[in-house]
Amino acid sequence: MSSSTTRRAFLRTAAAASGCLAIPEWLAAQPADQPAGSSTEPRATGGPAVADAGPATALNSPVLVVTQAVSRDVNPRSGAWCYLGEVLGRAGVFFEELPPDRLPWLLRRPQAIVLLAGDVPLTADQRQILATWVGNGGSLVGIGGTSGLDEVFGVTDARRLAEGWIKVTAQDHPLTAGLRSSLHVFGGCTVKPGSATPLAGLESGLGASKGSAILEHRVGAGRAILLAPDLLFSIVHIQQGLPVFQDVRVAPDGTAATNEGILKAEDGMVLDWTRDRTPMEPDKVPVFLEPIADELRELILRSVFHAAREQGIRLPLLWSWPRGLPAVGHISHDSDGNDPVKAAALLEVMNRCQIKSTWCMLYPGGYPREFYRTLQEQGYEVALHYDALGGGPQTSWSKDNFLFQRQWLLQEAGLKQVHSNKSHYTRWEGRLDFWRWCEEAGLHSDQTRGPSKQGTIGFALGGSQPYFPLDDEADTPRMFKVLEVNLQTQDLVVVCPAEYGRQLLDSALRHHGVAHFLFHPAHIQKPKVADALCGLVDYGRTQGLEWWTNEQIYQWEISRRSVAATFDSGSAFTLNAANPLREATLLFLAPAAKSGAVRIANQAAATRPWQLYGFDFEAVTLDLAGQVPVQIG
Repeated sequence: MSSSTTRRAFLRTAAAASGCLAIPEWLAAQPADQPAGSSTEPRATGGPAVADAGPATALNSPVLVVTQAVSRDVNPRSGAWCYLGEVLGRAGVFFEELPPDRLPWLLRRPQAIVLLAGDVPLTADQRQILATWVGNGGSLVGIGGTSGLDEVFGVTDARRLAEGWIKVTAQDHPLTAGLRSSLHVFGGCTVKPGSATPLAGLESGLGASKGSAILEHRVGAGRAILLAPDLLFSIVHIQQGLPVFQDVRVAPDGTAATNEGILKAEDGMVLDWTRDRTPMEPDKVPVFLEPIADELRELILRSVFHAAREQGIRLPLLWSWPRGLPAVGHISHDSDGNDPVKAAALLEVMNRCQIKSTWCMLYPGGYPREFYRTLQEQGYEVALHYDALGGGPQTSWSKDNFLFQRQWLLQEAGLKQVHSNKSHYTRWEGRLDFWRWCEEAGLHSDQTRGPSKQGTIGFALGGSQPYFPLDDEADTPRMFKVLEVNLQTQDLVVVCPAEYGRQLLDSALRHHGVAHFLFHPAHIQKPKVADALCGLVDYGRTQGLEWWTNEQIYQWEISRRSVAATFDSGSAFTLNAANPLREATLLFLAPAAKSGAVRIANQAAATRPWQLYGFDFEAVTLDLAGQVPVQIG
């Protein structure tokens, strides 16, 4: 980030606006800067409801984000700190920006949770304000460094971390209980515990202990939680990977021959072949079964939930899916070979399963125009299967070829717009270029990032959460206007045993994300493939999933993230749904003592119990449209 980047621009990129869910920059209003010195309160820097109502309605959000632009010459990972907005937004946490120069306002708000996004360069006065505030009962969560508040966090000897693995020592603590992944992290620091209670340590690649990684510290009437590794950079690094200009190093056990000379998404992976994979049943081949990026997100969310529960804050969340769904399933098809007979056979199987899927079409050839019409009439999605594998004049890696193939599909299928893509053979070059191409072409979702080999099956490139990638190479980091929906595996039975399906679905289910499976029409008539597909769909239904198209996932996510909230007090707030959101689910963190009634639009609302990451919540499902007042007893 250049030194000329303004704090306001940086924080706006974080999408931490006026109590809104974190929404992509293009959805947020852009109000003028507040005059310097006019207020010590948090500023409204975006969000449809607050932009109209004025900055005062942004007050009293129980979750506050503090960060600051830091030159990447000082800290090369600082461009990822704004990604906290994406983490909270995806989780449905309403939050608010609090610039460091407005920290004095905190002294009037002891009941709140402040998250420090990154190793923030606070002044001595700002550190003293936070120390006083925590001592008076506030809750502070530091991510990726101590921000000079070693005493508040109860630690000493903070040392820079290059790479390591978090090792949980407090198996029963709410922050760390039940985590299953290797918790691979990059950047941040490790510390020595002073008066703080360590909950997890950190090991290097050689297995040597590097100090403490997660700690909790009671300070007067408040508490401070330190997540010392840079979880924000780690999430972005795992999801977006390294620039792809050569094959990734092959798995030393021979289970993933990635050096075939074809550049693809997993060639940018940064995870470890040995420490980050799990042997799968029934063949014991190791795959990336546990979504590490999901659990790193979860550590941040657990810290917020734990701090809120200890303070007695009935924290509201807008749940990820409608109707209280625990997760969503997604089936996609790549039309390799463009055989209309096999396409018809697969369509018959999908109709027998009674779900809708996304069909990704490969240039050249395509299917008969009547087949595209049938797909659209029956509610299926027609998407692009960009071919940069063929190596011909229009089938090699370039933006021009991508745009050409998009135009071909529009004409071939009689479409007005193509909304999503999955690249043939998961082709990928560079790091962020392809998301830029999608933006320019008006494609608002991609499904390319996933495995091409059995040994890279699962979550080699992040987790199950659909996410907006971060352009951390820009002078001012920004969110791409493209939702990435990771792929877990291709073609059960053909590529891997059918038994993999349930295990991968269970991983996505545990983290409330998307279980995405690819079935090619070219394989549907092979023995047991159709049975495996139908069996997977049926199993997902028994676990409470619905099966959606990629476009359905995108549209729901955009509508959900356009909901803003303004907090009138600790027990009352108003939701503002820019777009109607039917059958949305609101969650309220359950306090230790018996809770009072929830009233929505001045009517008593029936709640039901809900568990999330080991924390008790109460849930209400409702239709949101316009302004909806909520009162928590």
